Amino acid sequence: MKYLSIESELNYSKKRYEFTKEIESIFVKNNYIQIKPSIFEDYDNFKSINKRIPTESMVKVVSDKILIMRPDITTSIIKSLIPRWEEDLVLKLFYHSTVYKNEGREGIKEIIQFGCEYLGEKSIEADREIVHMSLDILYKFGERFILEIGNSNYIEGLLKEFRLKEHEESKLKNLILRKNKIEIKSYIKKFKVEEKIKETLLNLFELNGTIEEVLVKANKLYKNDLMEKGLKEIQEIAKLISKSNYKKYINCDLSMVGKFDYYEGIMIKGYYSNVYKEILSGGRYDRLTEEFGKRVPAIGFCIDVDGLMEASKDRS
Repeated sequence: MKYLSIESELNYSKKRYEFTKEIESIFVKNNYIQIKPSIFEDYDNFKSINKRIPTESMVKVVSDKILIMRPDITTSIIKSLIPRWEEDLVLKLFYHSTVYKNEGREGIKEIIQFGCEYLGEKSIEADREIVHMSLDILYKFGERFILEIGNSNYIEGLLKEFRLKEHEESKLKNLILRKNKIEIKSYIKKFKVEEKIKETLLNLFELNGTIEEVLVKANKLYKNDLMEKGLKEIQEIAKLISKSNYKKYINCDLSMVGKFDYYEGIMIKGYYSNVYKEILSGGRYDRLTEEFGKRVPAIGFCIDVDGLMEASKDRS
């Protein structure tokens, strides 16, 4: 970020500090403990887990092997903790750190993130707590926001029917992420699956609205066991927020695809009306922990602090 003067830079730093303290107070109130993640990741390991992240966007460091400056804090935390995991351990952690992205001619971008990880708790209560904390934070900085809720099991179950190769799945997910229905329709013509399955994929972007509306629409379309599991998980979240004052801020989107490939279950994305990018993102990622030796229940989210400040610039 460029500043007009030293004074404006210091004022921005002061405001950012105040914002982080407000976010931190919510985590501390919910008994989360701060952790400091490692700055470096092994390039090959990270790429094997997150196949859809463009390698050119990674900030690489060459020593005796290729390392990258972390593009994702969750992977860094899981890599550190899971190999040492103890049975029946439950951890509630938060962090305030930086991720790095190579933006070509514009150089390396540093993105300050705040986030939390709830590890070892497999009940729906963990999902409920994460959803409510994300709503608490978004509401604290302005009332013109939406928290979108999706479920990766629904998408994964649907794509499973196409028996895709790795590169085909990656392409289709990227098309879904961009909501490019025309290109999706053209791309799936070559796959020999039942028309009702293709029709469900082409209707994916219509599965957007209140949770109740989306569940009614989805139950009229094709479902397999994994898709059904995703719908039931969203229904459980609907029960938990049905009596909440936050219900009007919730939108369900079954076409939601995560930027990272490790999500498995509930996913969330937070937006403000005056900023055209996601400010908060996260979800359940139990399968990421398996990559490091042990399956552990895991859910969390991260916040783009500078994006949050931009969205809240009119806050008094």
